[in-house]
Amino acid sequence: MVKQLKGKDDKEPIGIVWLLVVIFLLVAGVASAETFCMGILPVIDTLPLQVGVMEGYFKAENIDLKLVSFSSAMERNTAMQTGQLDGFFGDMPATLLLVKNKIPVRFLTVSYATDKKQRMFGLMLSPKLPLAREQGKITVAISKASIIEYLFDHLKQLPETNKMLLEEIEIKQMPIRLQMLLTGKIDAALLPEPLTSLAQDRGARLVVTDQGLDMPLTVLNIHRDKCYLADTFVKAYTKAVTAVNKTPEKYRGLMAKTCRIPGNLVDTFPVYRYPAPRIPTRIEVQQIQDWMMKKGLLHHSISYENLIP
Repeated sequence: MVKQLKGKDDKEPIGIVWLLVVIFLLVAGVASAETFCMGILPVIDTLPLQVGVMEGYFKAENIDLKLVSFSSAMERNTAMQTGQLDGFFGDMPATLLLVKNKIPVRFLTVSYATDKKQRMFGLMLSPKLPLAREQGKITVAISKASIIEYLFDHLKQLPETNKMLLEEIEIKQMPIRLQMLLTGKIDAALLPEPLTSLAQDRGARLVVTDQGLDMPLTVLNIHRDKCYLADTFVKAYTKAVTAVNKTPEKYRGLMAKTCRIPGNLVDTFPVYRYPAPRIPTRIEVQQIQDWMMKKGLLHHSISYENLIP
């Protein structure tokens, strides 16, 4: 009997088979990445989402995140109601109103909350408003049934505004609100950043900011049918938040491109720090619901258990 010697050539087919298996598994992994359409607005709260896509954090969790940008909350809500989105960035009143209208969305995480070290909203007086009128009746442009109106009601209780008779009027579109403020067609406006900084740069006077308050301002939401992705989504989002907070200047260009930073502020506007992801607490959600019922936006409270993944 002649024994065959097993040499290098006999091992090569086995090596090739293993290589093909590895390639197949990698391709299968990429193919199984699930598309997730997230409706957003071009605001600085959404920078971690942009970072997560750019750095591949969502892809690493097998989520093919598509960020769909809308010019208004109304357009975003319509897309959510008509099944075009798997989730959306917005405020808590928007989430609760969608649930009220039988759209089963859930809070995924707080995306931004008030921070003593950085302002997100400012109550601004028009540069055309005479100083003598600062302690009288002042019309303030806001958007109703939103976190801005909720915030405005809290700012009215602060010492900085106790000598003012603040009367809100609704001007939903931010660019129009800013233009009317700067031209003196309204006395004041509650504006988010970076519009607060832009208004101040053009002569508007700051009354008070959100920095003295303690509340979530914006959230990410997920459709009930996609809740099985909640944990992996938040895992990827957490990596993005950590990246922005660790090396903020790395993402200045991305912020300028995706978050509507005015040209004259691109080099100086701060890259914000973002809070660690968390679901809004039961108390925070109930406070918003109590306010919405007082305003007639809700008829009854929605169970907290029906608002979380």
